[in-house]
Amino acid sequence: MKVTLEREGKNIVKMGIELEPDKVSRAYEMACRQLSHQVRIPGFRPGKAPRMIIEKTIGEEAIKREALEKLVPELINEALLKENLDIITAPEYSNFDFKLGQPLKFEAKFEIRPEVKLGSYKEIEVNVPEVALPEDALERALTNVAETKASLAPVEGRAAEMGDTAVIDFECFVDGNALEGGKADSLMLDLVEGSFLPGFCEQVVGKNAKDKFKAKATFPENYKRKEVAGKEAEFDVHLKEIRKKSTPDVNDELAKSVGHENLDGLKESIKAELHEVVKQENESRAQRMVVEAVALSAQVDIPETMVERERDLLLGQLRRYVEQQGQPWEEFEATDEYTQMKTTKLEEARQRVLTSLVLGAVVREEKLTVNDEEMAPYYAELAMRYQLRPDQFEEFANNEDVRRQVAEEVLTGKVVELLVSAAKINFVPDECTEDHDHAAHGHSGKAVAKAETKTEGKAETKAASEGKEKPKAEAGKKASKKAE
Repeated sequence: MKVTLEREGKNIVKMGIELEPDKVSRAYEMACRQLSHQVRIPGFRPGKAPRMIIEKTIGEEAIKREALEKLVPELINEALLKENLDIITAPEYSNFDFKLGQPLKFEAKFEIRPEVKLGSYKEIEVNVPEVALPEDALERALTNVAETKASLAPVEGRAAEMGDTAVIDFECFVDGNALEGGKADSLMLDLVEGSFLPGFCEQVVGKNAKDKFKAKATFPENYKRKEVAGKEAEFDVHLKEIRKKSTPDVNDELAKSVGHENLDGLKESIKAELHEVVKQENESRAQRMVVEAVALSAQVDIPETMVERERDLLLGQLRRYVEQQGQPWEEFEATDEYTQMKTTKLEEARQRVLTSLVLGAVVREEKLTVNDEEMAPYYAELAMRYQLRPDQFEEFANNEDVRRQVAEEVLTGKVVELLVSAAKINFVPDECTEDHDHAAHGHSGKAVAKAETKTEGKAETKAASEGKEKPKAEAGKKASKKAE
C-alpha cells in the first residue's frame, strides 16, 4: 500500500491511498463470497453460485460497495498507524478509482490533533482565594431551614399588603385583544416589588379578598415574546384569597420536624455540613485554578474548527434546556440574551478545547492508563442512576461508548489529581465582596451562599474534563457511498 500526505491548513491532512491490484482483487472476491450467502439465486445453494452469476444478479458496483465497506476502514487504520497520525474527525472520502485489475485509489481528508508543547506542569504555583464561613452562617442556615417549613395561612379582615401571597385569576388583553396564553386560574403571586410585571403587584395591594378589578402593566422591552414586548397590557383580575407566610421559630420543635432530637443536634449537623461544603468548594477552586494554570503554561495553536464544534455542542445543550422549559428555540434565538450567550459560549468552548488538549498531552507524557478495577465504581454509579437490572448491567458495561465515557472520566480524575498533588497551592483570603465580579477571578461568588443554605448533600466538584472530541473512523458506509 502506498500512502501520500498533504497538509492543508493548521491541522488538516489529505491522505492519498493506493492499494495493489492483487489485494483489491482478493477483497472483491471475498465480497462476492459474502454476498452469495445473502442473495437467493435460483438453482444454487447459498454460497455456491459462481462469481459470474453473482455479478450478473446483483451487479459489479454492488460488489464493489460491499468490498469497500470492509476494506476502506482497514486501509485507513493501517495508514494512520504507519504515519503515526492522531485524528480527531471522521475521514471525508473522495476521488475513488476502483477498477478490477488496477490499483484502488482514493483520498481521505481529516483533522489531526494539534501539537501541544507543555510548560513546567509539575512546578505550578497558584494562589487560591479561600472560601470562609461568615460569622452568621449558622444563623442564616437555621433561618433557611425554618423557611422550608413555612406555611401560608389565609388572611381575614384586612386588605392585601406587600409581602402577602395573593391567589388570583386573571386574563390579559393587549391592544384590546385577549393574549394567547395570557390567562391563569388560582395563580399564587407573591406581592413583592418586581414580581410578575413591573407595577402589577402594587395594584393588588389595598384590594380585599373576592374583589374584581382591572390592572395595567407594561411588558419590558426585552420580553421574550416579541409581539408584546414594550406594549401596555390590561388585566381583568379576581383576587380570590389573601395569604400570609408563617415561619416557625427556630427551636427544638423545628429540629424535630427535620429529623433531629433537639436544636443542638440540628446545629451540629448544619455545622458539619457547612464545613464539608466549604472544604469541597476550596478543593474545587484549587483543582480549577491548577488546571487553568497548566493550560496557560502550554503552547498550542488551536484550530477554529475545533472551537466551533465545541461551541455548537454547547449551544445544542442550551437548545435542549430552552425547549425543555417550553420556549421555542427560534423564539429564543431572536432575543438579546441568545446573542450574548453565543459570544459567551464561544469563549467557553475555546477554554474547554484548550483544557482538553493540554490534559490529553499530560496523560500521554505521563503514560497514564486506567484499568477495570478503577472503572468499576463509575459503572456502579451509572447503573444506579439508570436503574439497571443485574441482567442488563453486563451489556451496559461492555458497551463501547459507555466504556470510553467511563475511561475518560477516570483518566481525567487521575491527571487532575496528579497535577494538583504536584502543584504548590497557597490559600489566600478571598477579598471578593457580594458585588464583586467573581467570575473574572476564576472563582464562584455563590460558594458561601451555597454553604449557608445547604443542609444536606455535598457540593459537586467537576474536573476540567470536558471538550474531548471523540473521532470515529466511520469509513465503511461513507466510503461506499462516495464510490457509487
